[in-house]
Amino acid sequence: MGLNFYLNDAAALLHDQSFLFTNQGQLTRWVNEARRQCAMRTGCVRRLISGQSAFGASAQAGALIPGGAQPGALSGAFPLAYANGYASQNALQTIPGVERYPYQGFFNPFAQQQYAGITGIIDIIDLAVNWGGAVRPALAWMPWDDLQAYARAYATLVTSYPYYWSCMDDGENGEVWMFPAPSTQGDIEADAFCIPADLNTDSDYDAIPPGFRNSIKFMVASLASMGARLFAQAQYYEDQFNARLGAGRTAADRGKTSNYYWNSI
Repeated sequence: MGLNFYLNDAAALLHDQSFLFTNQGQLTRWVNEARRQCAMRTGCVRRLISGQSAFGASAQAGALIPGGAQPGALSGAFPLAYANGYASQNALQTIPGVERYPYQGFFNPFAQQQYAGITGIIDIIDLAVNWGGAVRPALAWMPWDDLQAYARAYATLVTSYPYYWSCMDDGENGEVWMFPAPSTQGDIEADAFCIPADLNTDSDYDAIPPGFRNSIKFMVASLASMGARLFAQAQYYEDQFNARLGAGRTAADRGKTSNYYWNSI
């Protein structure tokens, strides 16, 4: 599936397969707006932005991979880096004495490097920071006003291993704040919701999961109908978009069994 999949489905709903009433360029803009809406409303583009290669993400003894690399691994990861007793790291790390880490300019370049088809982060829901060795705990989250009132009430910089974190500002302008400010460098892992990159050709990678793609045409048709001042029709198509987003979310996670063997432990 690519850009033409979305364009053709939307054009069919609008009875305009020849793009006579809505030009293809404008429809492409609406396709990408619908994809962004899908990602923002459902959080379906979820990625782990990491400062360290995941263990097992590259070739290991007994599991030969041609070239010694596997998609998703950082450059220089296993087996070479692990021979020295550590996993490969990049520069997504805490900065000593720095408490503020914005999405734009700090997290986003690493997100775009590690994953195809995304432009940046809109929300981080979990943050883990390495405490200078083999331990990388998930930090405790605080609402921003509590972090400001209780943690940042100290007028002088407090440094140590970060324990609390919070987000400030909305969406793509968000920032992560840590307390205490890191005293050392340590790799960061952020569980993040992301915005998909625009599709301009069929060869562009689509980060929207397959279960959510069938909803896109309805939001495109809604936007096109609003442009034609067909407001009742636009509302109908948006209702269909929302209904199918709900079906996509249900299909994404139907529930898990935490442990089948509680009574045998």
